[in-house]
Amino acid sequence: MKTEINGIQIAFEVLGRTGYPLVLIHGFGLNRSIWKPMASAFFGEQRTILPDLRGHGESDAPEGLYNMCLFAEDIVGLLDHLGIEKAILCGHSLGGYVALAFAMTYPDRLAGLGMITSRSGADSEEARMGRYELAEKVRENGSVELAKTLVPRLTTDETIRKQSSAIIEKTHPTGIIGAAMGMAERPDRSHLLKEIKVPALVVAGAEDLLIDTDQAVQMAELLPNAELLIIPNAGHMPMLETPEALAEGLLSLAQRVSEQRP
Repeated sequence: MKTEINGIQIAFEVLGRTGYPLVLIHGFGLNRSIWKPMASAFFGEQRTILPDLRGHGESDAPEGLYNMCLFAEDIVGLLDHLGIEKAILCGHSLGGYVALAFAMTYPDRLAGLGMITSRSGADSEEARMGRYELAEKVRENGSVELAKTLVPRLTTDETIRKQSSAIIEKTHPTGIIGAAMGMAERPDRSHLLKEIKVPALVVAGAEDLLIDTDQAVQMAELLPNAELLIIPNAGHMPMLETPEALAEGLLSLAQRVSEQRP
């Protein structure tokens, strides 16, 4: 399905019909398809919303920098379209940055928070420059540039590497460029964590090559109502590497939200 939000077409799917609405936001260069095997196998009738972020999947890819609050505006527009007042937002990597921007901008719309192999801090100066260099390479050579640099660090599973590479190579270069520049400019939101009182889940892959587990531990300590899930044998892609373990954590979060509703 698609709907017009903020002047562009945003693609999404809704799975299941029961339970507190759970929004799963994919990572950089990927799309909503990464969640489908896990949701289909383990979520049952849990109501789950899977958006393609602007510039990714089947959503439009307008020119320009996509800051995290712009992504968050798209998500709240999708919730409005679906008639959902509050939702649990769970973001993978880039999706986690979007979820934190949503928590800052629309705190009254947030029922629960999931940070999946993501972090709250800003990029180092070196990392910022690296994102702009990537954007230029993608502008010159296409989306394959991101696949070449990112996929080897996502997982050691060769099948998942091939799957991820195929997704990234189909992502519009304009979307990759917009998201890369937006991530480069995102602020440190660590100070925000202590203000997020809703139930939260912080997920880390014990073998993640991109996000150190120490960052997950620190986020979980700062969030007042958080649980920490460190998944053995998972890298940066637990929804594909260890789907049952991640699904169990996400469904537990949804249950906690349901129990704490006034």
